[in-house]
Formats: sequence, structure tokens, C-alpha cells
Amino acid sequence: MNNQEKINQNLSKDKFDFVQKGQKLYDQKIEGKPIGFLQDVWMRFRKNKTNVNASIILATLIIFCLIMPGLSGKEYVKIDEKLSFLPPRVPVLEKVGIFDGLVEKENVPADLNNFDEELGLYYPLDENPKAVVADTLTNETITSNEKSESVQFGQSLLRLDPGSESVLIESTDFLAISASNNGYIEIDVYELNGGSVDVLLKTDFAGDPEVVYTITEAGKHQIKPFELNPDLYADIASKLQLQYNGTGGDTVAFTSVSVMDDSSEEPILFDEGYRLSMYTILDGAGSYQRQNGQLIITTFKYNKYIAAFDVTHEIAFSSAEYDALLEEYGDSVEIIENPDNPEGWYFSEGFPIKEVVKKNDSVVVDGETYSSYEVYLDYAKYLGYDDLPYFLFGTTQAGRDLFSLVWVGLRTSLFLGLIVTTINVSIGVVYGAISGFYGGTVDLLMQRFSEVMGRIPWLVTLAIITVFLGPGFQTLLFVMIISGWIGTASVTRMQFYRYKGREYVLAAKTLGAKDRRLIFRHILPNGVGTIITSSILAIPGVIFTEAALSFLGFGIGHGQSFNIFGLKFSGVSIGVLMSDGRNFLSTYPYLTVYPALIVSILMITFNMFGNALRDAFNPSLRGVE
Repeated sequence: MNNQEKINQNLSKDKFDFVQKGQKLYDQKIEGKPIGFLQDVWMRFRKNKTNVNASIILATLIIFCLIMPGLSGKEYVKIDEKLSFLPPRVPVLEKVGIFDGLVEKENVPADLNNFDEELGLYYPLDENPKAVVADTLTNETITSNEKSESVQFGQSLLRLDPGSESVLIESTDFLAISASNNGYIEIDVYELNGGSVDVLLKTDFAGDPEVVYTITEAGKHQIKPFELNPDLYADIASKLQLQYNGTGGDTVAFTSVSVMDDSSEEPILFDEGYRLSMYTILDGAGSYQRQNGQLIITTFKYNKYIAAFDVTHEIAFSSAEYDALLEEYGDSVEIIENPDNPEGWYFSEGFPIKEVVKKNDSVVVDGETYSSYEVYLDYAKYLGYDDLPYFLFGTTQAGRDLFSLVWVGLRTSLFLGLIVTTINVSIGVVYGAISGFYGGTVDLLMQRFSEVMGRIPWLVTLAIITVFLGPGFQTLLFVMIISGWIGTASVTRMQFYRYKGREYVLAAKTLGAKDRRLIFRHILPNGVGTIITSSILAIPGVIFTEAALSFLGFGIGHGQSFNIFGLKFSGVSIGVLMSDGRNFLSTYPYLTVYPALIVSILMITFNMFGNALRDAFNPSLRGVE
């Protein structure tokens, strides 16, 4: 006897009660709500969280391209070359050393007139010292043969050309030598490799320069013309000429030329380095070069925002702008006379114009009188910035805000993609529906035509249309429409072949339904999911094509605009921005990186959104959780 039999023997009937004894039992109605087609689509769509997130990102990009240019507060239309090529500057991130508006500058010649005693370093030449990050400034001395004021010391090398016997050079300045002060010339010859050097001075006012001394060896040579020739005038004012005589290939190197006398402990004139290298060749055949010069170069980090805004620009200011500024500031501005410049005046603190140098002469054009002022302008104040601004993506070559331009360009690219896709889908659906529904000869002829259109090389099409219409919006539109509808037509045709033989279609046809009703009421709605998916996926393809064509210079461009349905779109697109940035890819990569990044995110999210729609509209998955 098993355990179950033992349990049954121990249970008596008194321990059991009838449930619902004496009640009538009925079938219960199943409670619930019917799920419609669109509700079922939405349930499947939101099931895939990755695609939902991609769709949210896509929607965010679309919203940004509509509102962000206006919210940024930066001017993306006005050209301002003073603000060109500012690097990205982002709040918070700048505090950790990234996107801080700094650029690294290397091997910049030093400004020999700007030495920092505390740092013991020279600041760079032609750069705003306020914008130099002092902690990063370094100096290094290198050898240079450039004829530049920044290059110090060294020698100037005079070489005879092959076949030449002499070459004559002349000083830049006049040499003034007085007998009363025991004036003399000192020439330091670094090396003399063959030949000799004649020193020529103009010893009278009417005659030609005469040889007063001949150098035959290297070293310092003191030339006292009044001792060598007592018949000279008491004062000599002449440019120094040095004639090198020898054979082709001979060289002589000069270290310095100076004029000395008893009236001063320092030389009256001292030519070395750059000044000596600027002597000019007057006659003969030879070359005059520099050697062994010393160039101090600087390396540092440079704040381009301070360089652009923390300066006072001297510009010509139109009288119209001048009057408008005065009217805007009203009584808050005070004009202060300039005692050192009767033609100009100062302004009180807080006014964008610091100083007016003078008012230029008026000109009359077509009966209108125009005038301007030469002014010193506080540019930051003039642009309305009290503090240094933030350009999140930097600025372009023209000084436009790249952040705003990216969203303006994205808006143009998106709208172009939507227009082209709408036209291609409309043509493709009608064409594919007719081809797939009727089949036979109609289908054969229509498919051959679409194959011919699809086989035309797009470069040939692009070239022909560009010749007739020129690059621009219309060219892009025609190029992408000529064969762009073929893909949608093929998808629609396959859907019609799939559904036109179904029982409900045959039943409707038997009941006398016309072809139009069969196409648009019975067949097309069943294939609309696949068609919608292919249409959505076509939009990023159009955007990518536009970007590629604009990058090659065949698309819309700066200065162009077009109006559609009363909406005005600028000539800036993602492709145009990348085309602009490719010329500066090595020096300013952010001009290309940011537009490329945005269009990449757009392409990825569009494709994920299209895949989500494909799964959601798939009729075979209806009711599947």
C-alpha cells in the first residue's frame, strides 16, 4: 500500500463541502479591450529600447535644428573676420583644460622689444601679450639665415657668381664722418676666402665714390679717411660701398660696419645682423646672404578669445554707425576733447568707441553724401559682450558661429531630404503599384524603363544638369530625383505581387471593385509598412548624397538661398560646412569634425528609427509580445 492510499483511508466524507452548491453557473465574458493596428504597432515599436532611444535622439536633433540657431544668441549670417578661427570654448569643460579656447603655438619669432624681466623671457612677435599664458611660455635660440629683424648677430656673406670678377654692394643709410671729431669707419670681416674688398666713399659732393681703403685679410679694420687723404672735406656724408674683387666662387663674410668718433662712447652708426644684411647689390654678379644668425623662437599656449576681444581696433567707422551708436547710448556718453589731436576726441568709459582720430572727407555718390571716422574701437563692447563669449563649436574662417551654422545646415539638409524623399516616394509608389498590379507586358516595359534610368551614370547626369542650371538647390533636386524613385518603385511592385493574389482581393474584384479601389484600398494598405520603412531609410541616404555633392562643390553654397512654401532656407548645409572645413583640416580640424559628427549621429539614428518602424509595421509580428 502506497502513501496516497493511506491518506485516502484517513479522510472521511464529512470533511468535504460542495462549493457553490445550489447556484446556477454561467460562462463568464472575457473582459478586455481590442487592440487596433496602430496600437499594436506602437507596442512593438516601444519594446525595443535601443530604437526608442535612437528615435528620441533623432527627434532632439530635429528640434535643435529648428530652435537652436535662434537660441544661441550668436550671429551666423554676419561675416566678421576679426573673430575667424576661434577654437571651441565650452563652460565647465574649460576649467579642466579642454575646450578652453587655447591653442598651442610653436616656433614663433620673439619680439626683441618685449622682454619680461620677471620671467626672463621674450614674448612672441605680433601676438597680444595678454593672450599668452605666461606659465607655458618658453624661449629657444636656433640658427637662422633669414633676412629678418628677429634674427640677431651672424654674418652677411657676399659671394661672386661663377665667371664674375666683382660685385658692388651699398649701405642702406648714409655714413656721416667728421674730421673735427676724429671720425672713422670700422669694418669687421669674419672671413675672406680669396680676393679683396675695396671700401668706397663719396669724397666730394659732385664726384663718384672713390676707393679709400682695400681689405685683403679677415679681421677688424679701422678706416680713417681723413688721415689717409688730408685733402678730403672736413665732413663726409656718403653711403658706404663695398666692392668685392676676385674670381667666381670667392666669398667674403662681414660681421659689422660701424662709424665711430670722439663725440660719443657708443657708435654713431652700427650695422650688423639684419641691418647689414639689407645692403643692396648695385653692380656685378653675385649673391648677398645671411649666415649663422641667431633667432629666438617662442612656444606657448595662446588664448584666441582674449586676442580677438581684449584689443582696441583701429578701423574706419561709417558716419551712419557712429550716429546710431550715439543715439543708442544717449546722455550716458560724454565727448572729451583731445589736447594732443585737435581733429579728434575721446569718449567716456563704457562707450564702444574709445577715441576718434579724425573725421574723413565726405564723398558724394548718386547725390548721397557719405562720410566716415577713423576710430579706436573696443570690439568686445561693440559686439555687446561684457565678458568673453563661448563659441561651443568655434568659429569659421568668416568669423561665424559654427554651432549655429551646424544647426542651420542640418535644417537645410533635413528639409532637402524630406522634399526629395516625398517626391521619390510619390513617384515610386504610383509607378510600382501600376507595374506590380497589371504585370505582364505593362510590367515588362515599365521595368525596362526603370532599369535604363537606373543605369545612367550619376556623374554624367550631374555634369549635364550643372551645365544648364549651375550648382545649386535645383541641381541637387533634379540629380536626386531622376533615379531616386526606382528603389521605392521596386519595393512597391514586390508588395503588389505579394498581395494581389490574396482571397480578399479576388473577392473584391469579383464583386466589381475597380482597379483604383483594389490598388489603394485592398493591396497598398497591406504593404504600407514596408513602403514606409524604405521611405524613412531613404531620407538619410538623400542627406548623405547632398553632403557628398556639396562637399565636391556641386551643391548649394554660401550666398544662395531658396524659398519653399513660404519658408526661406539659407545656402548652408552640412555638406557645405564640411566642404568649407576640408581646406583647413590639418590646422582647424573642428571645422570638419563637428558637422561630420552631427551628420553621422543623424545617419545612425535615422537607420535605427527605420529598423524600428520595419519591425513595428511587419504584419507577421502582429500580436507578438
